[in-house]
Amino acid sequence: MNYEPPNLLNDDGTASMATMLLLSHHAFRRDISRFIRAVAEIKAGDASRADAVRGEWEKSFRQALHGHHTVEDANIFPDLRNKHPDLAPALDKLTAQHHVIDPLLEKGDAAFDDLAHPASAEAMLAELKKLLDEHLQFEEANITSSLRDHKEFPAPADDNMAAMYAQGFAWSMQGIAPEVLDQVRKLLPEILLAKLPDAEKEFAARSERVWGTYAMGLATTPVPEGY
Repeated sequence: MNYEPPNLLNDDGTASMATMLLLSHHAFRRDISRFIRAVAEIKAGDASRADAVRGEWEKSFRQALHGHHTVEDANIFPDLRNKHPDLAPALDKLTAQHHVIDPLLEKGDAAFDDLAHPASAEAMLAELKKLLDEHLQFEEANITSSLRDHKEFPAPADDNMAAMYAQGFAWSMQGIAPEVLDQVRKLLPEILLAKLPDAEKEFAARSERVWGTYAMGLATTPVPEGY
């Protein structure tokens, strides 16, 4: 079955909470591809960035994916279940998929801890990509439309939370088309916007350190260019 990914922006060209969700989906797909390429390079004999790649898994990707599932299960899905009872079967399936994916992250911890033998990380990433693709496609097909009308992003409580949010947006916005990002910024509170440029510079530097030369992309859907 051919999959048609949804547009990041609403039909009227504005951003919404659906856009925010789909940005994170783009980032997960983008990074799993980068991990696969990096591990292939390590397997081919170039281990110059092995420590940086390991750190990106341990300190960023696996925590971001697990945290994403936790927020959905604890906050987003219950709210959708109350407002859209017809989504209950889809939400049950999505939660069940979380319970399959999350244990694989522990397998990934062991694999990335032993990049001197990259075959384990290679196999784990292939399995994770398959599960993640199935999960993200199902989620996008079933809940995106229910988030299109939500256009208020909650203001961070303080500077520390604003900085944390800015780091998250710097991660999720990399590789997205400028016209999409312009609309996303219109939804963000000033306290967060003020911290975003520095967060984006820091994330760009981290990306170069971890991945070396990498393609930026100009995505308008949650599927990165060339994915």
